[in-house]
Amino acid sequence: MKKILLTLAIAFAFAACKSTKEAAKTTTVTAKIDCTSSTLTYTSDIKAIIETNCSQCHNGNYEVGYNFLTEESVKKAASNGELLRSIKHEKGIDAMPANADKLDDATIRKIECWINNGMN
Repeated sequence: MKKILLTLAIAFAFAACKSTKEAAKTTTVTAKIDCTSSTLTYTSDIKAIIETNCSQCHNGNYEVGYNFLTEESVKKAASNGELLRSIKHEKGIDAMPANADKLDDATIRKIECWINNGMN
């Protein structure tokens, strides 16, 4: 019985430590992106994110969805809110990237800042 209790105590301690470290990491990374003072541009900040995470599927070879091979098409999805809602995995819209993990908070925040600052 003592072994079981000790094992459970150790498991809970590791789980608590891990979740605390992950929360601190997310907070630190997210805090580094200040939307009010940053000047994010599509070419220097957003294009690589889209190419890495979206263009494999959104490349014009599908009958539905967006073609993200051009800046204009990305801006279209961003301006109607679908891009941000999908990468945030909000209800009522397909979560993106499809069949992959959700983008990290810092990446989502960067895209959100770019959108909110006028999509330059």
